[in-house]
Amino acid sequence: MSNFNESLTGEKLSLEQRLTRLEDIEAIKQLKYQYAGYCDNQYNPDGIASLFTDDGHWIVTGVGGEATGHEEMKKHFTALAKDIVWALHYVLAPEIDVASDGNSATGKFYLLCLCSIIRENDRSQKDAVILTGNYVDQFVKINGKWYFKELSGVIHQASQWTEGWVRQQWLG
Repeated sequence: MSNFNESLTGEKLSLEQRLTRLEDIEAIKQLKYQYAGYCDNQYNPDGIASLFTDDGHWIVTGVGGEATGHEEMKKHFTALAKDIVWALHYVLAPEIDVASDGNSATGKFYLLCLCSIIRENDRSQKDAVILTGNYVDQFVKINGKWYFKELSGVIHQASQWTEGWVRQQWLG
């Protein structure tokens, strides 16, 4: 939303409504950053799952996977931590639109991630990898707290640090 003084329908918002909107946007940013922090903590499966609704959906294409619900997410991230042994997620340029009812929102973010990934063909070796991508996420507010309804990411490249994305767009 480009104008914090108006709702999506163009009606003027009160100071209290504008403050609530800004607080919601900040809470959603913090939720996304908390997600990145859990990913950077060995893909903490309990922590990540706690950020989603019970039927929440996590999907990342390119490099990633898909999981729905807390138990599937915990299983997925436990397995992921065995292959990605270190990661540092930079989540950038948040663009968040809160619905006029204040109970749902959409967020767009860029991702830059540095990580160490175990080699598939030789598990005694690992590669320094750089990933880039985008997220378009759906959020819901339940009892005053924001959660992911869906986290949807697209990874554009996953390259060995020494090769870069020009010579090697995808690990292989």
